[in-house]
Amino acid sequence: MLNAPVVLELQKYHLFKAMNDNEFNQLLMCSRLKSFAADQMLFQQGADLTHFYYVIDGAIKLCRSTRKGDEKIIEVIQAGKSFAEGVLFAGAPKYPVSAISMKSSIVVSIDARKYLNLLKQSDSLCINMLGHLSLRLHWMLQELDKQTLHNASFRIIDYFLGQVAEDEKSAYDLYLTIPKRDIASRLSIKPETFSRTLKSLLRKGLIGIEDNHIILIDVGKLREMVELEEI
Repeated sequence: MLNAPVVLELQKYHLFKAMNDNEFNQLLMCSRLKSFAADQMLFQQGADLTHFYYVIDGAIKLCRSTRKGDEKIIEVIQAGKSFAEGVLFAGAPKYPVSAISMKSSIVVSIDARKYLNLLKQSDSLCINMLGHLSLRLHWMLQELDKQTLHNASFRIIDYFLGQVAEDEKSAYDLYLTIPKRDIASRLSIKPETFSRTLKSLLRKGLIGIEDNHIILIDVGKLREMVELEEI
């Protein structure tokens, strides 16, 4: 059974908030709260799709294995976000990526087929999903653009700014909750290039570095530099 705080959090999430009470109760019946230790696999690339997930706490990396056996991080899912529902909506029978906890994590596991049946019974819920998928597609196109048209400095600063509230303008102390090597993989940057680029940004006075803390010296200025592509 899901506890009250988790239920309230799910009710506010866009995948579920269009549901009426009956539909939401049916969702709860096919949902389970699960805990994962660091580096524990939720599902493996190529496995049959059975569930999608909502992260309550922690961080989950979605990754693919290359032909050489290397790992490429596609996305890092933080608390308050869901994953694997897009695969369900696309009608794919198998997971195209592996999902691995980056640290101790708590997720809600939701039966994919039962959720799909609920969608088929609700026009408003389906429209809500279309909006969600459109936003996700737009985000993915933006990410592809960033990784193919911009240098490492731009990608790193843009990633850091993505962790900062939009109304923040001055200096900001950003605590990195995942290893730097994983951030590098997420941004399609080699770890050694990531380290060199951080040192270059430090010399330019754009950031400070204290262990796992990145000090963004002037958030407003950094946002302007990203917008003008002057990094």
